[in-house]
Amino acid sequence: MKYVLIVAAVIVGVVLTMIVLTIFTHIFDNHERAGQFDIYTNPKVPDSSVHSALYYKRHRLTEWLNSYSVDPNNADRILFSSDDVFHGSEGLCGTFLYDGQSRKLTPLLRWPYGGGIWSPDSRFILLNRATVRELLTGEEVDLMDSVSRQDGSRVELSILQWSPDSQRLAGVIRISPDGRDLDLDLVEIRLAPLSVKYIATISHSSLVWTPKEIRWNGSELQVAAPSTTERETIVKPPQDLGWTTNPPSAPVKPALYEHFCSAVEGKSN
Repeated sequence: MKYVLIVAAVIVGVVLTMIVLTIFTHIFDNHERAGQFDIYTNPKVPDSSVHSALYYKRHRLTEWLNSYSVDPNNADRILFSSDDVFHGSEGLCGTFLYDGQSRKLTPLLRWPYGGGIWSPDSRFILLNRATVRELLTGEEVDLMDSVSRQDGSRVELSILQWSPDSQRLAGVIRISPDGRDLDLDLVEIRLAPLSVKYIATISHSSLVWTPKEIRWNGSELQVAAPSTTERETIVKPPQDLGWTTNPPSAPVKPALYEHFCSAVEGKSN
C-alpha cells in the first residue's frame, strides 16, 4: 500500500507540473526564431484560438502577436503589431518598434494589424500600405499625396517594393479610366521630393503586378517581364492615364479598421 501511495503521489506531481508548465510557459508551443527574437505559437486544439507570443531574450513583449518584421540590418530590432488587451497596463495594443539593445519601445500606430516593409538601409518603414516613416526623425510621408484623379479625388495605391538605394518605391495604381475596365498602372515613387513617374500598365487582365515582373536598373524602375496575351503590358499616353501627379483635393477617408487601440506611450523594457 505504501508503494501505491508513493506512485500515486508521483503521478499527481507530474500531472500538476505539466499543467503549470502548460499555463505559465511556452514549453509545448511551436517555436520560431527571428533575429534575436522568439515567437511561440500554441498548438491548435478544439474550442481554442491560436495565438503567438513574442519574446526578446526571455523578456515578453506581447502574448498576442499579429505580425512582425525584423530589421534586415539589425537582428535586435523588430516592427510588430499586437492586440493584447488581456494584461491591463502590461498589455500592448497597436503597432510598435522595439529596439532590444536600448530596450526602447516606440508606438507607431493605434491599430493592432499594421504591417510594414523595411527599406534596404533600415532608415524607413512603410506603414499602412502607403505611409513611409523615417525612423530617425519620426517624420511621415503619405504617398497618397503624390497622385490624384483628374477630379481631385484620391486613387487606390499599393506598394510592391523598395528600390535598392531606399530612395524610391515601386507602386501600383488601380484605376478605371473609362469606368469599365480596370487598369493596373506601375509607377515609380520618389521620396524626396515626393513625385511619381508612370512606367507601364497591365490592361484588361485578371493578373497583377508582382516583384517578379519588375526590376531596378540602378535607381530606375523597369518592366522585367514581356507582354503576353494573358498579361498584356502597354504604355499609355499621359491623357489616357486617368490620374495626375497633383496632390488630391479630397480629404482622407477614415480607415475602416476593425478597431483602434487606446493611446499608448513608448517605454523602455
